[in-house]
Amino acid sequence: MLSLMIIRAIKETDWPAILRIQNEVYPDIVPESEAVLRSKTKLGPTTCLTICDRQNNVAGYCLAHPWTQDPASLHSIYEMPSAPQLLYIHDMAIAPSYAGKRLGNRTLQYLQSWAKKHGYTTLSLVSLGQAVSYWQQHGFLHTGLQVDTDQYGEGASYMLKQI
Repeated sequence: MLSLMIIRAIKETDWPAILRIQNEVYPDIVPESEAVLRSKTKLGPTTCLTICDRQNNVAGYCLAHPWTQDPASLHSIYEMPSAPQLLYIHDMAIAPSYAGKRLGNRTLQYLQSWAKKHGYTTLSLVSLGQAVSYWQQHGFLHTGLQVDTDQYGEGASYMLKQI
């Protein structure tokens, strides 16, 4: 039940589930290492999230952080930019067993609220080709900036949403 889902900051004990979900959801791209994923929490300690059910099982995760206008690459550990301009959604993944429960929508609402509260007016992300229509349904638009299709696959798109 959606109302019983909890969105919270990532805890140390969440990492095995996050890595499992990453492998389930992205079988066609090289998974990022645990070190790279963990590094995002240094950039966005309150926007790197887990979505948990009422038994505290991790149903999904989101790695988002303040960033610049340029798309970030996969497999990279970054420092916080000196003048972040937007909130970048590096990765959002829901375990297949929780698909269709609108957990991504709820997480996106959470991120939009956080971004507005902290003075950001834009969200950005690199969408994999198969997810572009999902993000378009949520108001994200193509930017025309090129992304590395060797990393993200054919059809990947850098997208922005004004909030």
